[in-house]
Amino acid sequence: MLEAVATLPIALLVLVAMVNLGFAVYAQQAAQNAANYGARVGSTAQNCRSCAAYVAASQTVQQTLLRNARVEILAPGGVVGSVLKIRVTGEVPNLMGPLMALVGGGQGSGPLHVSADAVFRAEGW
Repeated sequence: MLEAVATLPIALLVLVAMVNLGFAVYAQQAAQNAANYGARVGSTAQNCRSCAAYVAASQTVQQTLLRNARVEILAPGGVVGSVLKIRVTGEVPNLMGPLMALVGGGQGSGPLHVSADAVFRAEGW
């Protein structure tokens, strides 16, 4: 019984840390996939490349667990050969934040923020 009392909090802390790391990796990959998809759609569009990129990235990010997601067009990719650059940002819950607040680590108690950029050259035919 004494061994269980001593090891259970540590095991639970490790479990929560692993889940938190999973959230962070998932969020980063979701943001990167949305940015890549949006930039690819925008680079192949024949008119209003930035509009197509924005819509595609926004729709993709809505299908994920990212909260407060935002899509920004950094370079519009207007003519063939020009650069289309898109950024997707968002956040996921930080499970370790409340635990760190209990032990006095107030830093990082908010959600985990992620950001991803994608760059494609505008195609044309």
